[in-house]
Amino acid sequence: MEEKIIEYDIILKSELQEKGTIDLDRIAFLAKSISNIAKGALQIRLGGISNKQGKKPSFLDEALNIRLKGIKESSTLLQLESPTFASTIRAVQVNAFQPEVAEELPNQTPMSLFMLAYQEAFDDNDSEKNLLDKALVKNLKDFKTFFRSNNEELIISNRGSLPELHLKKSDFSRIKVLEDSIPDPQNVVINGIIDILEHSKSKVTVKTEQGNLLGNITNKFHQETIKDFWGKEATIYGVGHFKPNGKLSYVEIDRIFEATEEDKYFSKIPFSETTIQQIKRQTSKNPTKNWMNEIAGKWPSEESDEEFEKLLKEL
Repeated sequence: MEEKIIEYDIILKSELQEKGTIDLDRIAFLAKSISNIAKGALQIRLGGISNKQGKKPSFLDEALNIRLKGIKESSTLLQLESPTFASTIRAVQVNAFQPEVAEELPNQTPMSLFMLAYQEAFDDNDSEKNLLDKALVKNLKDFKTFFRSNNEELIISNRGSLPELHLKKSDFSRIKVLEDSIPDPQNVVINGIIDILEHSKSKVTVKTEQGNLLGNITNKFHQETIKDFWGKEATIYGVGHFKPNGKLSYVEIDRIFEATEEDKYFSKIPFSETTIQQIKRQTSKNPTKNWMNEIAGKWPSEESDEEFEKLLKEL
């Protein structure tokens, strides 16, 4: 297939940088950050998690190809180019529960995934944020250190097909709030029907009464024996990763066993909420009540965690 190249512009507006120039260490940081975020955004589309451990797929380096084409004056303008995934990712199964991602991915590039990750993070109307997880949001937040003053601005565009992305240092407070709102990964026990995905020895879906989950088997022994569980009810133990809304989205499976009647108790998909999410939920139940007035001057104080949770329930 003929390689399709998409061009991008990155404009740095800065009173600290002479027009048409940029310090070499800033280019290095910019390149590493864009690459890390693009990699995480791609991996969450391919397998449901942004920081998948283990051996790196052979196609990944080629798929994440971004080239610096030139620097022009205008503040400082970096010209980049990147091939679409149609020419670099072949016969790879994407996240099984989002078929629209599979349709869009061939026309996207590492740079477009970088832009889309920030746009999803800033989108107040997207409560699910299906293509973000805690590790990826941390990478988005860490990009803040690129900026050397509050007045510096990065403007990233691909000349029309995506909305321009504007980033300033002050924007990253919103990213920090989002990061804090996502529950940390935790150990989970799930019961359900195991279905093996094509093109992979380790990816499975777990069909539970509450819906389907995507999982990856980290234990090599179970990767070899997983075929014995195909279509059967099983109990899995592993580390669960959550969406920003508190819903479980992905499980790194460490152990898998044939289910027993006692395991029915574990069939409910866990739901996790941070304190911020609890406050938002309580506020949505009673939108006319100002929860800030209820806790102003009361916390943090001498209350225990149990007393504070009781206060939240009363709001």
